[in-house]
Amino acid sequence: MARIAVIGLGRFGAHVAREAFHHGHEVLAIGIDPEAVQRMRDHATRAVVADARDLDRLRALRLGEEFDAVVVSLGENVEASALIVLHLRELGAARIIAKAGSDDHGKLLSLIGAHEVLFPERESAVRLAMRLAAKNLFEYLPLGEEHGVEEIATPARFVGRSLAELALPDRYGSTVLAVRKAGGSEVLVNPGADYVVSAEDLLVVLAPNEALQ
Repeated sequence: MARIAVIGLGRFGAHVAREAFHHGHEVLAIGIDPEAVQRMRDHATRAVVADARDLDRLRALRLGEEFDAVVVSLGENVEASALIVLHLRELGAARIIAKAGSDDHGKLLSLIGAHEVLFPERESAVRLAMRLAAKNLFEYLPLGEEHGVEEIATPARFVGRSLAELALPDRYGSTVLAVRKAGGSEVLVNPGADYVVSAEDLLVVLAPNEALQ
């Protein structure tokens, strides 16, 4: 169980807090709007009204000492998010993850000291575009600029053939990481070369983006 603080309870921040809490993590939700904080009472270990731009308030919440990660989600508020990241670095926060609204915003957050910068809207758009471009693609996770991890429906020409026969690493530079049966929870991780692919299989593959088509 990790200890996670989320600063900013807009749609993204609130969703992160809820998901972390309901996955069993200890979550501190911090917001400046009392109504937004009230809505989080049942979806966080603790929810507090606080202006995170106040260094002393952050220090009192012990964000630099007691939390494994702090998520800063202030939307387009460049000044506030930058100041908060700066404070968190000063307090020695172990891991600072900040949401950015633009490339310049992201560069600023990185320069100030964010360990990771997120562009949620852009990343969602990329995943959707990849799914629309490849009809067999169910899910897409970018891995750097040139590769991704994808879950795809088995192409008809793969059915009944073993992974050794398909030779995906040689033909497409792709590796099958796991196999999941459609509609089920059974997952085979790192299938062997003798695994024979069926029509019901969903293949989780690591592949160059160019190989998807």
